[in-house]
Amino acid sequence: MASPRKLEQDVQAKVDSFRARIAQEAEDLKLSELDSRTQSSIKVLALPGGEGQLLRSNQHLVELIERVKPEIELLREKCNTVRMWVQLLIPKVEDGNNFGVSIQEDTVDQLWTVESTAASYLRRFSTYYNTRAKLVSKIVKYPQVEDYRRTVAEVDENEYLSVRQILLHVRNQYATLHDVILKNIEKIKTPRSTNTDNLY
Repeated sequence: MASPRKLEQDVQAKVDSFRARIAQEAEDLKLSELDSRTQSSIKVLALPGGEGQLLRSNQHLVELIERVKPEIELLREKCNTVRMWVQLLIPKVEDGNNFGVSIQEDTVDQLWTVESTAASYLRRFSTYYNTRAKLVSKIVKYPQVEDYRRTVAEVDENEYLSVRQILLHVRNQYATLHDVILKNIEKIKTPRSTNTDNLY
């Protein structure tokens, strides 16, 4: 049987390896592909289509949103799973030695906040489509008003920038949650120690 010191070193090596891999993944995360797919055509210069014809969505934004939505859903699912895991580890209420329990509860709160934020990102997409549809309807009704066309272009550009920000937030939320959980993993798994000498 391995010594406690050897086990601790093995665990630390695995944790260090995991952290290095996550750090590398975060550093390798590039938005250049998304940039190249959308940057040249963010703005809508003209909305083709005459009477009775389909006025299309900004296809570049549609594609971008369709690529981002699964990432947001995955974040929600992972937060939900980890939140349930931590909640199931919370021991029954007792007097004293509640420091670890408070860490568990704080972790659950952070996971719930990220999960709720991810849901708001998804709602934002339908708001964008709704806003754009109203503007396009005005263009159909008042084709001579150039400002409606300019407003559609501005709405598209703002949505593109927002989607990029959402991607950055999703990445940052993964990194922050990972950091919080990793730093507190022992207290999350074992919130109450039977050895009072180890109390802070």
